[in-house]
Amino acid sequence: MKYDCPEALPISRNEFSQIYLFRNIQFEKLAGFLLGCSVINYNKDETIINPTTSTKAVYILINGLLQVNVESEKGGTFSLTIKPGQCVGEMSVLDDVAPCATIIAKEKSKILYIPSDIALSMIRVSHELCLNFLLMLSQRLRTNNMMVCDEQYHIRCIEENARIDPLTGLHNRRWLEDMYTREMQRSNIGNYKLTAFMLDIDHFKKINDTYGHMAGDQVLISIAQTLLHSLRPSDMPVRYGGEEFTIFLPGTTDENAKIIAERIRRNMENTSITLPNGTILQITVSIGYAERIENDTVTSLIERADKAMYYAKENGRNRICKNCNDGKFELII
Repeated sequence: MKYDCPEALPISRNEFSQIYLFRNIQFEKLAGFLLGCSVINYNKDETIINPTTSTKAVYILINGLLQVNVESEKGGTFSLTIKPGQCVGEMSVLDDVAPCATIIAKEKSKILYIPSDIALSMIRVSHELCLNFLLMLSQRLRTNNMMVCDEQYHIRCIEENARIDPLTGLHNRRWLEDMYTREMQRSNIGNYKLTAFMLDIDHFKKINDTYGHMAGDQVLISIAQTLLHSLRPSDMPVRYGGEEFTIFLPGTTDENAKIIAERIRRNMENTSITLPNGTILQITVSIGYAERIENDTVTSLIERADKAMYYAKENGRNRICKNCNDGKFELII
């Protein structure tokens, strides 16, 4: 870092005209104040401001390039590039708070250093300078707001992606824990009908062992698509794990549950899956379902549907079974 302290003004009239803060201001109006300022030359990677800096001043970049690095208490970081004509440090002058960022020279840089007392005096005598400060701060606030909105959008995208099964596109168990719990609470409070399905692909292990896991993935994708086409918009399908799927069906009576389950079973049975080697697979599924009872939880309802599904598999597969909630099972198909 090298100080230039000429007897004349620290910057030229042309350099003055390139500074954003001095836009629409006559050079002569601020020339007297500039006599109390100085020019500092920084080498590449030199630190200009850091959070422990006690000096409060406006630093205007005449030429070169600066990088602003802001780090939050939680470890998040943000970087911004400062180009010639722009300034840094003005926030600390205005609010008398220590800097919150570290600013370094990305290349050899020439900076006009304006002490805080001179900067404030310049603002008091120049209406245009005051407006330029406000415009600059307004633009930075707008930029920060956009950054916050973008960050929130990215966070929402990450959270949503974390709730989606990447293979099938269905929701996963993380989503289930939230949404199924809400639906269960709503059903219990209002005594609404609620039915849960558990669905398992028949002989899925044999498919993986015979044709490989890529074929197994293709089957899972096809099953998920067929499942979506077989359900109502209000139904909530989830890839539970492996080749198992669960569905919550709000407001569904026993009779409607039978109709929907049979539609799923029939559509699966009629779906042909062509593998890359030309092999055509016909897939069937076993479905178990149970109706919500008083004081049910998500776990208890799914467990009863799961038991009905295994009863369907044990009794021939490609079947539908209802858990009658009295220790008995009823094979529908």
